[in-house]
Amino acid sequence: AADPCEPDLGNASVGNWRTAFPGIVRPPFLKEGGLILLSTTTDTTKLRLRGIRHSFLTNGAPTPVLDGIDLHVSEGELVSVIGPSGCGKSTLLNVIAGLQAPDSGAVYVDGVATDNRLALAGYMHQEDLLMPWRTVLDNTILGLEVQGVPRKGARAKALVHFDAFGLSGYEKQWPHALSGGMRQRAALLRTVLMERDIILLDEPFGALDALTRSQMQQWLMELWDSLNKTILLVTHDIEEALLLSDRIYVLSSRPALVKTVVDVDLPRPRQYDMIADERFMALRQSIIADLHQETEATAPSPGDAAWR
Repeated sequence: AADPCEPDLGNASVGNWRTAFPGIVRPPFLKEGGLILLSTTTDTTKLRLRGIRHSFLTNGAPTPVLDGIDLHVSEGELVSVIGPSGCGKSTLLNVIAGLQAPDSGAVYVDGVATDNRLALAGYMHQEDLLMPWRTVLDNTILGLEVQGVPRKGARAKALVHFDAFGLSGYEKQWPHALSGGMRQRAALLRTVLMERDIILLDEPFGALDALTRSQMQQWLMELWDSLNKTILLVTHDIEEALLLSDRIYVLSSRPALVKTVVDVDLPRPRQYDMIADERFMALRQSIIADLHQETEATAPSPGDAAWR
């Protein structure tokens, strides 16, 4: 006979608990090996990394790149990762996105460890990767088309966002007609349209000139509130990290581990002119000091580009 004290789980399991318990951030009850596990956590962590290690083969020998990375991003947060050049920041994003498997450690999404993460996060690289033979509009819907969304419906869905992304009037233009900043906006819209709760950004403004980069940072600050996304940003720009982030993970030189975690206690909404504020400058100086120590310890080696 059914135990009247036992919750009616039906077919609830680790794989389908969201359907069984709509609105619950993490599963309250899970069946595992015939046992019922009770979880009373109210953890809102969207993404968590525990003990991520990764290495590459160099001349037949393993070269450690990531050496036990732990970090977390709560739902709706924007968190940055910053570190010396070549320390493995992009490799870390590749691991999170499921493009590379870690040697050890685990990636948790909504509290569940998973190896199949290819469809769980949107991923925007530093290069905009716009296709020159497609219009701006058709570049933004590429991901939707790959998912099987009919072109007419995909275009309608994208056009709703063109004004917010500063692309109105450029729908039928070719990518070569756009400025660098506008190309990055188109690339970000393509990523957002995939409707992933987690967005990974790999130095999205790194190739832009200083003025355009500051304009894009201000634009993203204003846009972020309406996106309702969880964002992990890799950047080499300390000011960018401080302006955008709730928290910053400062990585050591290779093999990378988390050297410092900086809680950015600057008030929101943020404006670019706050870079002259005393608190902003103090946080900036602290991060510079940490990075300077690591930069002195970093020596270039062959194949650095492989684990940038």
